[in-house]
Amino acid sequence: MNQEELTEKITENLSSSDRFDNWDTLTPKDSDYMMYSPAPVGYNTTAEQRFLMQNLLIGWNYDSILDVGCGRADLYGFIEDFYTESTFIYHGIDHNPIMTNIAKQKYDVKCLTNPFESAKLPETSWVVANGLFTQRRCETEDEDLQKLFEDIELLYNKATNVVSFNLLNPINNTHHEGFFYVHPGLVLDMLIEKYQNVVLRNNYSKDVYTVTIYKI
Repeated sequence: MNQEELTEKITENLSSSDRFDNWDTLTPKDSDYMMYSPAPVGYNTTAEQRFLMQNLLIGWNYDSILDVGCGRADLYGFIEDFYTESTFIYHGIDHNPIMTNIAKQKYDVKCLTNPFESAKLPETSWVVANGLFTQRRCETEDEDLQKLFEDIELLYNKATNVVSFNLLNPINNTHHEGFFYVHPGLVLDMLIEKYQNVVLRNNYSKDVYTVTIYKI
């Protein structure tokens, strides 16, 4: 893909959701709801989901990729659609067998069905987690924060080049019960101290920011 084609793709992804309007209006009564609606995988619109995936993949160069918390493997579909000339090795893992079964039906990819913390994960060039850390998982915020950094370390150890994930931003936002918000300044300081080569992108959304850790 040349620079002009890439620019057109990015522009389309940022400015238009016309392609996905029919998916965004699906209801649980529709037969295609679980397969195509953004709601079952935690997004308000398909355009929002694709926008977040695009920001997680900045700098990706068709390397092997592990999609942690893959849901129905929409990241795989996004890559095939966005990077039309790509040949890549994809691995996905999700704890929900309903979602991994849908991934097989939708994209013909076989994803692991397991909690990622206890699974035997493949080593890949990139490890990506889209929306994996949005829910509260512990009794206290301190415990949630400790678990976050434990999980980041786990993902870091499975990547040869890059770990990329997103987090909810607590600054100037409405906080919803059950969701996990982490101050970007705190995250950046702690990750730089441990991993050095860290980029935090807080310039594309008021709700979400992306963290990328480079190993090389």
